[in-house]
Amino acid sequence: DFGPVHAVGKQFGVLKLTTREGEYDVSLPRREVNTGEGHKGFRVRTDPGMGFEEAASRRDFTINAMGYAFLEGQFLDPFDGQTDLRARLLRHVGPAFGEDPLRVLRAMQFAGRFGLTIHPETIAVCRNLNLAELPRERLWGEFQKLLLEAPQPSVGLSYAEPLGILPYFPELERLFAAPAPRPEAHTPWQGTLATVDEAARLKSGNSAPDTVLMLGALCHTLAEFAPPATPPPADPTGNGPEGNHRAGSGPVEDFLRRLTHESALLQGVQNLVRELPQPDALHADRGKHAASAIRRLALRISIPFLERLARARHHAAAGGSRGKTDYPAGEWLLDEARRLGVLEGPPEPLLKGRHLTERGYPPGKAMGKILDEAFELQLDGGIGCLEEALKWLARTHPAAPARPGEPAR
Repeated sequence: DFGPVHAVGKQFGVLKLTTREGEYDVSLPRREVNTGEGHKGFRVRTDPGMGFEEAASRRDFTINAMGYAFLEGQFLDPFDGQTDLRARLLRHVGPAFGEDPLRVLRAMQFAGRFGLTIHPETIAVCRNLNLAELPRERLWGEFQKLLLEAPQPSVGLSYAEPLGILPYFPELERLFAAPAPRPEAHTPWQGTLATVDEAARLKSGNSAPDTVLMLGALCHTLAEFAPPATPPPADPTGNGPEGNHRAGSGPVEDFLRRLTHESALLQGVQNLVRELPQPDALHADRGKHAASAIRRLALRISIPFLERLARARHHAAAGGSRGKTDYPAGEWLLDEARRLGVLEGPPEPLLKGRHLTERGYPPGKAMGKILDEAFELQLDGGIGCLEEALKWLARTHPAAPARPGEPAR
């Protein structure tokens, strides 16, 4: 008795065994019968008595079709996966590979995560599979593994065109097709892949911000290659073509909505991409207004987080960060943000509603207007502490407005 067993994937014959040492998923051999089109168009029947070779023939890649018979002490490798693994080759097992188009995305993310070369025959099979039938959740799962777990995601992304993935993501397809600005320069696609790799070196290990960072690196130039804006087609469902159009949406949002509807992620990536030019622009135009601009920038985004993507783009444009750590604009911005007290977060208003209430100002629009005015002055550097804020209040608004029924003071 090792521990309790639960059927967590009944449709696919997956059992979860929980022991004191950990949790283990056990996938029973199964037979699948096609019942229609799409990734759900089949019926599964488990067959615990199926031989290993037959069961392994339904695996995706040869390196995933190896096993070990513990009772016999025998290594099982009916499709020579060990040879492919030594050669760092990703090769599909057989005809069953084509039954699930998600395997096209798995090929891309496996290549990126483990530095593998995809076999030409596997590429040919992938190009004939229809990714349009996959729900965005499954697509996103594979992209997320590639971006978060691959040391060099560009290795996988470089297979997006050969595998036939790009037509399902027209924003990436346009980026791929864009020519180099000069004969000796990288193409925009190559520059994006280099930025993604540099961003991968700057990940924090925290999944949520790292996901925004990596998607920001992938999406940061999409807007430059967007087609001219056209009115959205009439669609009574509100979903638009391919179920993801939103009136007024740009290429970054269009691409992201093909993968997820998570609003915080959509907003975070778009915000990061929108603010990306700021570190270089502020550094180039540093002067008496820089402090005000930096304080306002901190209200819109985390400055250290923004600097990370800007640094990745800088190093990608310079040919890679190997042996390099300098990024003058980023280092200046971080120093200035630290000096201004906004490195760890946005500035807090010095003058608050309670200060006005204590001085007889009633809540309402008039109070809000005064607080907004004071905060704007604070952002511009005209107020540096609460004492200065209160002096400004006394000078510019010397008397509290009279309450109804009370004489003015």
